[in-house]
Amino acid sequence: MGENILDYTLQELEESIIELGEKKFRAAQIFPQIHDRNIRNFDEFKNIPKELSEKLKSKFEIRYPELIEVRNSSIDRTKKFLFGIPGTNEKIESVLISEKGRNTICVSTQAGCNAGCEFCATGKMGFKKNLSAGEILAQIYTVTREIGEKPSNIVYMGMGEPFLNYDNVIKSLKIITDEKGYGLSSRKITVSTIGFTGKIKKFAEDLTSVDNKLMRNIKLALSLHSTDRGLREKIIPLSKINPLPKIFEELNYFYKTTKNKVTFEYIYFEGLNDTENDIKRLTKLVKMFPSNINLIPFHPIDFPMGAPLERYSGKEFSLSKDKIFDFIEKLKKNGVIVNLRNSAGVDIYAACGQLAGRNQK
Repeated sequence: MGENILDYTLQELEESIIELGEKKFRAAQIFPQIHDRNIRNFDEFKNIPKELSEKLKSKFEIRYPELIEVRNSSIDRTKKFLFGIPGTNEKIESVLISEKGRNTICVSTQAGCNAGCEFCATGKMGFKKNLSAGEILAQIYTVTREIGEKPSNIVYMGMGEPFLNYDNVIKSLKIITDEKGYGLSSRKITVSTIGFTGKIKKFAEDLTSVDNKLMRNIKLALSLHSTDRGLREKIIPLSKINPLPKIFEELNYFYKTTKNKVTFEYIYFEGLNDTENDIKRLTKLVKMFPSNINLIPFHPIDFPMGAPLERYSGKEFSLSKDKIFDFIEKLKKNGVIVNLRNSAGVDIYAACGQLAGRNQK
């Protein structure tokens, strides 16, 4: 197979065009046709000579994952897209959440995941493959074509841990914010991570680099889920080597460097992470730097979970709405900005933690 031209930044494409014996300006003609107009055949490119089209074919492919299945939720307007990765047996999923005039695309960065979080179906699959920048972008471009317009927002919260595929994630962000290509504003993009020492700081520095000025306003979300270090290390195993105190230090650095507000993602586990001590610690945490909490109801997964989440396994756990609203009210009384996230697409296993890269009957 030829190299996937979707993987190339504009600068890299310029260098390749020169190597093919063509003028540099040709790259600026080609780049938007790939990334903005979603053209998937070199013969359909406009304003370039046939000779150049043939040269492009000799070196590149425009390679997209195979769209295997689109599932529609019966309870809301959520869609889930199942893709097959060419040349492999691996599958990934993307989600389109449509609500209140907004279209949010949730994209995957890995097939499977090597973080192994107890509450996440993707983590229970194990690691399969890091996605290339082009494989990340192809999900966005395919969904864009399906809905006929660019999304309101993009969140890197699908299958996989973005910071364990850091270089390809950064490259995809650089490409998608390029004004000569897809041209999405960085204000509309959020990257989610469980937190890695060194990586959060590097992310802040990359966003504020002179070379990445169009990425400047990308937001960061931390999958927190517990303020108790012992509990968090049980449900997020990699947090043992990425302890919360160090992560909080880096988040503070991220805010001071970028001035971008941080979001804490917090799955609600009744009786585990909703104690008075949790409320006190969360209140203290959000006062360290501007931030808010997205509270997420637990979504059932059909993978067995170990302690302390085993009681959530094998059945749809009955969540007490009164208790979750009481938890929210206590946080709000302490001045915490907290939002209850909707369980979009829960019936098609498209909600937070449910993606597993497989056909669902």
